Amino acid sequence: MLLILVRLPQPNLWRQSKFIKRVSTPLHSLSLPPTIWSKATPRKGVRLKHLLFLTILCWLATTTTAVAQPLIEEQQPLNFGTLAIASNSPVSRFTYPRTGTNINIEGQFALIASGSPGLYRFTGFPAYTPLSVSLNNTTLTPSGGGFFEPLTVDNYDFAELTTDAQGEAELSLGARLNTTGNGISYVDAPYSSTTVLRVDYWQPDVRAFVFNTKTIDLETELRSTLTINQEQQLNFGTLFAHSSNTNQAVLTLSPSGSYTISEPGNSRLISLAKPDQGVLRVSGAAPNYNLTITPQVADVLLEHTQSPGSAPHFILSNLVTSPDGTVMTGANGELVIKIGGTLKTELTVSPTIYPSGEYEGTYQLTVSY
Repeated sequence: MLLILVRLPQPNLWRQSKFIKRVSTPLHSLSLPPTIWSKATPRKGVRLKHLLFLTILCWLATTTTAVAQPLIEEQQPLNFGTLAIASNSPVSRFTYPRTGTNINIEGQFALIASGSPGLYRFTGFPAYTPLSVSLNNTTLTPSGGGFFEPLTVDNYDFAELTTDAQGEAELSLGARLNTTGNGISYVDAPYSSTTVLRVDYWQPDVRAFVFNTKTIDLETELRSTLTINQEQQLNFGTLFAHSSNTNQAVLTLSPSGSYTISEPGNSRLISLAKPDQGVLRVSGAAPNYNLTITPQVADVLLEHTQSPGSAPHFILSNLVTSPDGTVMTGANGELVIKIGGTLKTELTVSPTIYPSGEYEGTYQLTVSY
């Protein structure tokens, strides 16, 4: 608001006061005629000039309304979490609701670590206005070059929105993740993509429906490969061994660490130091999820590390684990596996004492979803 006061130069105060005295109405209640010109009869010898007292009050009321532009802010991207895919046949589906709870899995998905729903803030929209939200389906792929099997995203989950008195609203977003189901394996990697979030609404000042868009992020990580660490090596201890051409001495080591020895005929196996069962720890798996343990079936030859071609072999067979078969991981996605097996002497053309030294071999153990 701006006040402008304009005054013309006044005549001397004596003449002005004489003029005012001629007016019968008191000054504080003076009512001017339609014209601001007044004419008075001057006294003899006194020259009066026309008095023009012009006051202009000009109020300029300028109201500036800062119209906030509609804005969509991504506060948190939609993240499906860390997942494993046991098999890509048939199609598997992973539904992550906008609440982040009551996740639904169909098929071969396994949840390793939970994700988070997408969070978006709307500001500058008309007050108390319904917002119609829609999103495009999209695909997630690993970053970088190369051709990789994609994950598709559809079935977006969100609640109906209406702005508040300030023209603001918040949106939580969930969606469904799908495999292709064509049998091609997925690689372990972070997967990501973007999609367009569109908002349609009624704009009162233009009396029409208008829309705004925002490109938002979607992400997940696939980690289908398990980590297996050997915490204790499978070790049959220190032995005295004597082979035979007709019989095989046998040391049977259980996953608990107990053992027995059998020496038929003139074959010999004498334990000079206690053997130890193997201990393996599986990590990086989905919590409270079933894993299948499959030990190697084929025999393993243990060779002398210094003279593998001349010394007789030991034969490792019948690998056993505890637990075995299908077993559930713990709440931390880990599993401890103990392993034992059967060690035999080799049949030789003539009875032979095993040379001193270390005998080594490699076995395989498969743990899978």
